[in-house]
Amino acid sequence: MKFNALARKAAKGSAPLEHGGAVEVEDLIGFVLEHGAEGAAEIERLCALHGWREEFQYNGDGTHFAPMAPWAKACAAFGCGGVAAMLPLLDQPRMANYAIGVLEEVRSEASVAALLAFCGQADFSQDDPTSAPWRALAALNVLLSFDKGVAVSTDIQQTLLQRVQRAWGQAPTPQRQCMALYAARGARVAEALDWVQSLVLEDAELIAARKAVLKHLRRHL
Repeated sequence: MKFNALARKAAKGSAPLEHGGAVEVEDLIGFVLEHGAEGAAEIERLCALHGWREEFQYNGDGTHFAPMAPWAKACAAFGCGGVAAMLPLLDQPRMANYAIGVLEEVRSEASVAALLAFCGQADFSQDDPTSAPWRALAALNVLLSFDKGVAVSTDIQQTLLQRVQRAWGQAPTPQRQCMALYAARGARVAEALDWVQSLVLEDAELIAARKAVLKHLRRHL
């Protein structure tokens, strides 16, 4: 996106200007990835200029406007300090999901390592796929489980397996266990194959998930 394009989108659109105008979250992330510290400064300027909101706005017709201020904060932090600047945000319950969303789009070994570190201390006992721990694991699944995923070392893949096992052990429902199991596809190491094979399962959804995960791991090992 050209530098001035974000300002033009922020000044128009179907959403109120305090909710970003025509700006989408993807615009902010892409802008700061392209323009770095200068992009971060421009995002902060637009956030202040238009008074971007901190909270969701729910409308009578069932639609809602996303809060752009926390997205702006997360994007600006990355633009100024890279992945290292996201780590303090991961420790803030209100900002963690926004930091996770940015790290997912950074698509680097460093962003993967940051998400893994977060998952190493996270509480996976909530049955809420939008909670920060499960969002982080879902981001790791997107980054590592597919053919065009981020290239990472064997050590990182083994760490991923440890995080998956942690999430599996704390998961309160078969649905959350499925989320953990699918994320194991990114751990393309023999230990992952052994662990998935060793699981004793009765739930039909989990049995189907294991079949898919085993097929994936065997193809890549």
